[in-house]
Amino acid sequence: MVVTTIRLRRLAAAWLLALPLVAAAQSDPQAPRLSDAWLATLQESQARVAWSHAFALDHATAEGLATQRRRLINELDALVVGARVVGNASLSGGLAAWRQTLADTPALPARTPGRHDLPWLGANPRRDPALGQIRHWGHCEVPGWVEVWHLDGVARLDWRSGMTLNRALAALPTGANRDAERAVIITPNGERVPRGIAAWNHQATPLSPGSRVVLTLPAGSGHSGALPPSVRQEIALINERLPAYLATRLPGEACELRAEPPAQDSTAGSPGSPGN
Repeated sequence: MVVTTIRLRRLAAAWLLALPLVAAAQSDPQAPRLSDAWLATLQESQARVAWSHAFALDHATAEGLATQRRRLINELDALVVGARVVGNASLSGGLAAWRQTLADTPALPARTPGRHDLPWLGANPRRDPALGQIRHWGHCEVPGWVEVWHLDGVARLDWRSGMTLNRALAALPTGANRDAERAVIITPNGERVPRGIAAWNHQATPLSPGSRVVLTLPAGSGHSGALPPSVRQEIALINERLPAYLATRLPGEACELRAEPPAQDSTAGSPGSPGN
């Protein structure tokens, strides 16, 4: 097993969590599961894992990420031009900042949205994926920020105990959430939670460290920040696709990964073995 350094939880916790996983492994002992990999790593270190910020990336998710990123960049290019056409320099600059943030961040490493931590796998053994389906897994140190994709750009705000969506929006530059009526919160495990942020649909929402918030782009002609009708399709696509892509981003900066080595071809001759 190829190992990149990882800080892990106390070994004692591993054995408590291992009991419900044994039955799942017995059905196919030849196919290691992600839980087996977590248990193995727990035996190698006494360090603590923040399970709330643990993750895994399966091969199916990884395969499409570069294409998704490239498509988002192209769609944002069209919106930047559209904002310029209607003379909205502020929104044009904000969307350009969205585009640049995507361009500056590679598609990998990443994570498959959802829970992949050992406590959850222990409670849900039927959802424990085969290790062969996993490209990498690991965890991040709990960060001290929440990230907001607002109408004037992208901001990382200091997370404080008791932080809410309201407080995060209030900390943005004046006008950064103008005309926005909805937002999507991406939790540290990649869940997307739509929330109302206007006076008529407001929903109070706490924010965990490492969360991301995307303000939904206004599309109606009655909004001062609206984009021209010619790019309404791109608006709808960005409002749908950007939160989905951000849900695959790691939930922190200081992250450590593990990966299984590529499977070796059983038909290949070993050193010293006769050739075909």
